[in-house]
Amino acid sequence: MDTWSDAQLVSLEGPTVKAFLQGYLTCNSDRIEKNTPTPMTLCNLKGRVVANGWALGDDAQVLLVVHRTVADALVAFLKPYAMFSKCKVHALPQAVPVVLNPQSDNTFAGDWGFGAELFIPDDARGDDRSTAIAQRLIEDRFALVSEPVAGKFLPQVLGMHDVGAIDFDKGCYLGQEIVARAQFRGAVKRGIDQFAWQGECPAAGDSWEDPEFGKGTVISTAGVEVSESGQGLWVRGI
Repeated sequence: MDTWSDAQLVSLEGPTVKAFLQGYLTCNSDRIEKNTPTPMTLCNLKGRVVANGWALGDDAQVLLVVHRTVADALVAFLKPYAMFSKCKVHALPQAVPVVLNPQSDNTFAGDWGFGAELFIPDDARGDDRSTAIAQRLIEDRFALVSEPVAGKFLPQVLGMHDVGAIDFDKGCYLGQEIVARAQFRGAVKRGIDQFAWQGECPAAGDSWEDPEFGKGTVISTAGVEVSESGQGLWVRGI
């Protein structure tokens, strides 16, 4: 079983788990399925993304696949509210299983899909495919939020509407008013874009400057160690 060490699973369990998440995720939680990853984001009151990734599950349990550096903060963020809905929230310690060219519709990045063991606790460790997945996410322009950039950008700035993570027709959720206002009033003046780096690999949260577009913020990177070069995603003016 191959694994993805850059990611971690946050589990929510309870009889009203989907109804609870409807008030927090930007996607429509009614459409979450166990074998089909649903892109999602979770915002704070200011409409800034504190975590994003994919949701999978059923009426009893939903797993959120997020960057490992935001998993514990996400649990702490949700737990006080989840108690009122009789939902349990916790981060799972086991590795996130992934497969290349899965025999199902559970792909989340190019030909990469989540393994069938996702809902089965398993401490087995296979080859870490984080570098390959990071590169594919950059090619797909999926800006996976890590701790240095959490809580800083609207979902549209990160291109989450382009990857199907925002449902503008669903009911209210945390930060929804600000997200909707930015969308329908054309208030989004920054966006996600790809860039190429050489030399020392920049880190998420670093400043990046381009002669044409000026300064921006690095969201994620992937590279080839031998050539000391690679690609990344950054937020810049549009």
